[in-house]
Amino acid sequence: TFIGLDKNKAEEIEKDIGFVTVLGSSYNKSTLIEAGIERANFFVASNMEDEINFLSIKLAKHLNNEIISICLVNKISNKKNFSGEDFDFALEYDEIISDTLNSFIANKFDQLIYTNTDNHTEIRVISVGNDSSLIGKTLNDIDLSKESEVIAIISSSGSISHNLSNTLNPLDKIIIQSTIIYKNNE
Repeated sequence: TFIGLDKNKAEEIEKDIGFVTVLGSSYNKSTLIEAGIERANFFVASNMEDEINFLSIKLAKHLNNEIISICLVNKISNKKNFSGEDFDFALEYDEIISDTLNSFIANKFDQLIYTNTDNHTEIRVISVGNDSSLIGKTLNDIDLSKESEVIAIISSSGSISHNLSNTLNPLDKIIIQSTIIYKNNE
């Protein structure tokens, strides 16, 4: 959900990307509740004013203590204000946001990309982040279910490998096919 005060920007984002948009400020309790903060997994505060980002994160954590907060810090001198238990991840504006943010999210990333209920199979992508416990392991070291079969590993450079004895590196992606097992509820 995108939260913003600019109606034109919200409509443009809704049209281009398809996100749900909510008009309002990210430091307003009613707006955050309307946007679904109580059931969200992540909250990104990316306003160009550090004070707004600070208040937004504090309020988001107050409404949902389990949420992971990611905050943009525009002035390096303010970075010290964005430490503590409410601020899980603070990015300086001039950092390379895409690599850092993608890696952070990839540490918690397991995406279902295809399900075939007729054949009882699904295909998943597991991403290896910069801080992942999978780094340096081979697929034999990973505890996959017996119903899972690795299709390929896509390296961070984009090359596809079927050599399952290679060690995993940051930003690699593992493509897995799994058999769906249905349990009887008797």
